Amino acid sequence: MTKPWLKEWNKFTPQAIEEIKSHNDDTHLEKEWMSYVYEKNGRYYIGEASLGQESAISVIPAEKGVKDYASKGLKPAQRKWTIHGHPLKDGKIYNGRQYFSSVDLIDEFLEVRDSSKNGGRKRIVQFIVYPHEQKENGEKVIHNRVRILDFPNSKTIVSAMKTSNPKIDPYQITRENGMNKATQNGTALNDMGIDWFKFQEALGNMGYMGIVDIEGRDNGHYHPLAAESYMDRFTPMQRFALLLFGVGASFYAYAEWDKRA
Repeated sequence: MTKPWLKEWNKFTPQAIEEIKSHNDDTHLEKEWMSYVYEKNGRYYIGEASLGQESAISVIPAEKGVKDYASKGLKPAQRKWTIHGHPLKDGKIYNGRQYFSSVDLIDEFLEVRDSSKNGGRKRIVQFIVYPHEQKENGEKVIHNRVRILDFPNSKTIVSAMKTSNPKIDPYQITRENGMNKATQNGTALNDMGIDWFKFQEALGNMGYMGIVDIEGRDNGHYHPLAAESYMDRFTPMQRFALLLFGVGASFYAYAEWDKRA
């Protein structure tokens, strides 16, 4: 059975996928990009890409919607989700930037969690595009990948939060205490102590997060990948060394992985 996250990816038209790839081919410019995702006749299309800074982007929704309609005929009523790209930073690939940051997640988490009370969206899907270094025929290459994250309903995301962060009360999370803040040693933490990476992986274990490699194709089909964990990125010897230093926040601080506030 096709997992929910992959069903979302499969809605993109081939043209939209090529546009996504072309935007992220400019990752060396070190500018984030963002587009709206529109649904028309059951398929996903993307609007014009807006460029931001290295680690941030902001748009005026009304103006962006007008531009998408003028340039592509995509109507505001057809707008569904957002897709954005994390570029290189300081010319490097940071593992933390291959996941959604707390900034990407907090508002959506709160909206879906409280949807029965505030009248917000009951389901939200997000897409992030990022460069990933891997080996191909023995040589290092950089591929564009897309991480798909599905917040299917309040019950599921609350369950994922409890599973991934058992000491956290999901209903006590607010924008102020759940968003990461940069610390003096370069790591990013939040007042609640939420590990947003583990939260995403918990959703992946439930079928609501996964990854697609949009470079390599077999018979016209892109490669869906499993919802990888941090430890999947290391060799057995590296994993053993990392475990000596513990996991969680202490591991992130030691590894000095980049995390955005």
